[in-house]
Amino acid sequence: MTQMRAWKLRPGSDDKTVQAVLKTGRIRLDYEVPGLWLDMTREEIVRAIQTHNPDRSDKGVRARAGQLVALFGQVTKGDLALVPRNKGRSMMIGEITSDRPVVSGTCVEVQVKWTAEEVPMSRFDQDLRYSFMAIHKFCGVSRNDAVPRLHRIAQGETDPGCSG
Repeated sequence: MTQMRAWKLRPGSDDKTVQAVLKTGRIRLDYEVPGLWLDMTREEIVRAIQTHNPDRSDKGVRARAGQLVALFGQVTKGDLALVPRNKGRSMMIGEITSDRPVVSGTCVEVQVKWTAEEVPMSRFDQDLRYSFMAIHKFCGVSRNDAVPRLHRIAQGETDPGCSG
């Protein structure tokens, strides 16, 4: 059995996008790379990004490829999804309900059931807030016992802080 993980997904923070994510439970991340499929190798993803985004730096290509490799291969049903809203002043927390992400055109999508639709940043200790500041569309949130802490926060409890 795999251990539950937490993922920050950033589909966009404008109100229209946030409302659509809340209403449908679908988080769509547009990577602007046509021809993606779930079982691509890292090398295939890198080539696809380079082909469709020739001006992207090597570092940017590697970062985007790393996001897609993790998104395709590590996100599973039951993991936590965190989506920023209100220009990063709060987070939505939910449980991923799709078995695997779905690729449609240039977008990768996961289905989520929301457990907390608006958690103010003040409810998270500073270490978790630092994790949320990553600029990537997608990244793991794992430091300092993040998953059990996020579960408690989603249930309205106080962040117990890190145990280490």
